[in-house]
Amino acid sequence: MFRYAIVQILWALPKLLATSLFLFFVTTLIPDRDSSAAQTFRFVDLPPFINLHARDVRDRSLQALAHVAQNDAQADSGAHELCRLGGAALPVVLPLLESLAPEPRGRVAMALAPVAQRMGLATPASLEHAETAALFWTRFWEQRALDFTQSSAEREVGRLVDFGSDSREQEVIVLDTFALQALMRAMAGSIDRPRLERATRLARHATERGLVVDGASNDMDIQRAVADWHEWWFAHESHFITLEGAKRIRAMVIETQYGKWISRIANGELGVSAVDRQSVATKLRARGPVTLLICTLASLLGCLFAIALGLLRASREGRPAGASYTGLTLAIVATPTFAIAGLLRHAVGPHGASSVRIALAVVALSLSSAAMLSNWQYAAVLEAIRADYVTTARARGFSVLRVAWKTVCRAALIPMVTLAGLGIPSLLGGSFVVEEVFGVPGLGYETLRALDTHDTAWLMAIMLVSSLFVSLGLVVGDIAHAALDSRVRDSLFARHGGQPAK
Repeated sequence: MFRYAIVQILWALPKLLATSLFLFFVTTLIPDRDSSAAQTFRFVDLPPFINLHARDVRDRSLQALAHVAQNDAQADSGAHELCRLGGAALPVVLPLLESLAPEPRGRVAMALAPVAQRMGLATPASLEHAETAALFWTRFWEQRALDFTQSSAEREVGRLVDFGSDSREQEVIVLDTFALQALMRAMAGSIDRPRLERATRLARHATERGLVVDGASNDMDIQRAVADWHEWWFAHESHFITLEGAKRIRAMVIETQYGKWISRIANGELGVSAVDRQSVATKLRARGPVTLLICTLASLLGCLFAIALGLLRASREGRPAGASYTGLTLAIVATPTFAIAGLLRHAVGPHGASSVRIALAVVALSLSSAAMLSNWQYAAVLEAIRADYVTTARARGFSVLRVAWKTVCRAALIPMVTLAGLGIPSLLGGSFVVEEVFGVPGLGYETLRALDTHDTAWLMAIMLVSSLFVSLGLVVGDIAHAALDSRVRDSLFARHGGQPAK
């Protein structure tokens, strides 16, 4: 049985891969409110699945350098790109200055003047002439070239975030965007406020964007700021680093739309919500347990209701009581979940205790699933009751209910466990409804708001979670089916080279 469970789990992996491809395709169909959102979340500037020419800071810097040096139609955009890349572009651009003719060299040096101002090394007036700017950058690189290595940047940033001082901060400011990789590592997993204050402040100074942690920031503000920087770095990391060797090979897969999407999921970084700029993963961890509790309890209670109702209907087959049970089942099936929840809500009013509201939400959701499952349970019980061994038991004087409970219930549970996994999407969707009706702070509240605001990151996270739970439910259902049905179990043992169960 254990071997079969392992096989089922392994078979679930390609299913999850196929599911991820389907969900990735769905992301291309969900509209965003603006192009910047699409650029950030779906990486529309990247190829879908394979990127043979992944661009890093060197490629971007050389292209921008060429436009500025040639003074062509894209010279202005090239100058803007050099300014955006900042210190990360200097190890690529400055060694090439001497190889340029005087006029192109001056144009490139002037394009880098805003970077020198951002570093605090020059004023606009001191670099207003091309010859002066070229001389400034030549001397700068002669003196500071050794500082622009990753080991040096990691050392300077580590000293700053651990033991902040004005002189150390100035050293990191001079590195500009070259220090971004080290700054992002300093933010990762840190809860130390002074450390995050220094890291976010310098990242904001280098990039001229993003949220900053300061003395007035509360815990929610800190989470929002860190999530904002992680999301931005996830989308723009390749703009400020060099891809060499294994990184270059990895980028052929990762630097694609699907690669970015799947790597984000693998790292547990599901993006930032467009509603409040909070991390989607953080919001899932905060609200997910409530919805999981409601769905789990509703599923268990619904199965118990379905088993009891199915047994009662089958035991009263052909009698007036059986027709009453059938009518009750049809009435519950025909009543929408929100209507059942609305009726129960009147029992506690709008300001009932949270535990009572959660309990009523569970009851409302379980009734809807129980009514549907009871039909399958009823049919399975009827089929089992008509079996020869049940007829023999009845002839010996046992009641129908006793026979059903002792022998029929096990066989009738098979369709129940099979359908449980398939019913997870409906259960999850129903939980969103009852959460809204009873004011329960689960995933439903966030999902309904995400639909209003076109919050693509949250909607895709919910679809992914639902798919994972469905896959897990199907695996558990298959294993439970084999445990309940000896014929299936013997077949599985024979297929995998084992011995049938005795």
